[in-house]
Amino acid sequence: MQMTVNVAGQVGQIKLGQNKALWPLFETVINSIQSLEDTESEQKEIIIEALRNPNIQLRMNKDGTQSEEQSHFEQFIVTDNGNGFNEANFKSFNEAYSQLKVKKGCKGIGRFLWLKAFEKVIVSSTYQENGKWYLREFDFTLSGVSPDDEQPKELDGDGFTNSTRVILKGFAAKYRDSVAY
Repeated sequence: MQMTVNVAGQVGQIKLGQNKALWPLFETVINSIQSLEDTESEQKEIIIEALRNPNIQLRMNKDGTQSEEQSHFEQFIVTDNGNGFNEANFKSFNEAYSQLKVKKGCKGIGRFLWLKAFEKVIVSSTYQENGKWYLREFDFTLSGVSPDDEQPKELDGDGFTNSTRVILKGFAAKYRDSVAY
């Protein structure tokens, strides 16, 4: 019988102090770096976008005056052109404590850190495997991976490039409020 992991329970076991609010973002960037280490591409690239609510917010200063400041960060987007969520990487993603990258010092639980500080993670990955191009898209929440029967879509034609986009969405207020402007 296949063992399953309760994602919400696993996330609940993770301790993440407010002073480490950006660790989930760092984890995402580290995953991108490792993916680039494993690719044969000569033009390796990681793009990091930090998105704020476009509204200006008011802050009450200690002296009783108000000042304007930018809104909090709401989401982060990390895009790379590494190997992507091919079959081996996706299988590893779905296995808690995966051994796939243990030689790189990985423990196989970093993705759960995402859900400690963010409501949802949206993944879109275009990759080549066995001479064919595929697109794999899924959401990752406390309920797990959705859709749970996710299968990559085979892409027709040429002109595709490896690209994985990870969106950390819904920054929890507890962590969001601790990130300096």
